[in-house]
Amino acid sequence: MFPPLFCFASLNKTKQGGLRKICQIKVSARRQIFLDLKIVLYSFLLFFLSSCTRPSLIKETRILMDTFCEISCYSSQRDVASKAIKEALGEIKRLEKIFNKFDEESEVSRVNRLAGIEGVRISRELFDMIGRSLYYSAITSGSFDITVEPTKKGRYEEIILDEDKSSVSFLSNDIKIDLGGIVKGYAVDRVKDILLSHGIDNALINIGGNMFAIAGPPDRDSWRIGIRHPRYKKDIIYKLDLKDRGVSTSGDYERPHHIVDPRDGKSPEELMSVSVVADSAEKADVLSTAIFVMGIEKGMRLLDSMQNIEVYVVDRNAKLTKYP
Repeated sequence: MFPPLFCFASLNKTKQGGLRKICQIKVSARRQIFLDLKIVLYSFLLFFLSSCTRPSLIKETRILMDTFCEISCYSSQRDVASKAIKEALGEIKRLEKIFNKFDEESEVSRVNRLAGIEGVRISRELFDMIGRSLYYSAITSGSFDITVEPTKKGRYEEIILDEDKSSVSFLSNDIKIDLGGIVKGYAVDRVKDILLSHGIDNALINIGGNMFAIAGPPDRDSWRIGIRHPRYKKDIIYKLDLKDRGVSTSGDYERPHHIVDPRDGKSPEELMSVSVVADSAEKADVLSTAIFVMGIEKGMRLLDSMQNIEVYVVDRNAKLTKYP
């Protein structure tokens, strides 16, 4: 019996010729098997490599800024994504130390103690946020106001910013500021910038219901967001697709009457909730509160002066209306 891939040269010509054909057939068959095997192995290798590079979900949750924070993203580079999320969570902690009015060591607390007595030099970050807050107060006719504490009545016009000295002062020593209506949206935008700087090209950021979506998850063009019913916490009253936009919801959910009209100190009664979709989470954060206070008629007049804003309003009868 001859080995499959071997021929004896010492055989006579007749037998040798017949044997050569048999050997050629066996060699040809073996080559085909080898070729088929290479194709199978190559296909398996491609599948294995594609599986290794397929994006997977990386998610981190924390309690920061006295609320629930969650950062989710899909990435094929887990180490890079984890590093980006870690840096983003560190940024939220940093902002909390600056803007938390309940922390006596925070910059805002120092302003509240001293700005009614003298001008207080502050960081550029806090200076700019107070400036933007005053702008929002002006365009909402005082419906958004960072001076609602402790009197429950807004006095934003009594805040004085000195650009040259980068300082803030109050015209009365009983004025205090509370940046809670803007800082969470701002924090979401900062997290978004950090993730993008690390090359994260899809993510969903959620800080206490203030959200921003970067692109969409794999196989989807956008992130699907559910807005909870103001009265039934297990029910979703509507869903929206979010991509490269921020969204924020304000309303009387777990804490009825926690939002007051800065102009009279009373709780708005017209609406149950307002959700705003905008190009930044900060803008959505501010406008959702302002429109909840202003009501539909005045809120829609405000929207007429702005672009690329979507508003979802739930009235006292739980009727949902989208504007525009």
